[in-house]
Amino acid sequence: MLKNRSVISVVLFSILTCGIYMIWWTYVTCTDLQTHGRKTSVPPVLTTLMMLFFSSVGGALLGFDADENINSIKAQNGMPQTDNKVLWLILGIFIPIVTVALVQYEINNMIAMAQRNAAWQQYNQNNGQNNGQV
Repeated sequence: MLKNRSVISVVLFSILTCGIYMIWWTYVTCTDLQTHGRKTSVPPVLTTLMMLFFSSVGGALLGFDADENINSIKAQNGMPQTDNKVLWLILGIFIPIVTVALVQYEINNMIAMAQRNAAWQQYNQNNGQNNGQV
């Protein structure tokens, strides 16, 4: 299940634990994105191992895979899609923690948009039922 996590907390925990939290976050997030997005070219375990041993390669794989899956989830839910693949690949190579922060930020935005859409649909359903009654 995709979780709404504070971007600042993810970055701070990653720094305070010397990257251990970032590796755990990478595995959990890639697994969740793969489950919901159903579109992956890189297994979550490989991305996590690359993040552990070759941070730049792992960051690039994370950016590539996360962008594909996030856009797939957005398409399934009728949300507008954005192509951040090149940005996340470049940042993943040079500054992997920024890619982690951007991916979490995008997940948080996607969750918030889904919640707003659900609330709007509920509101419309309630008003549609009430408009028929006098």
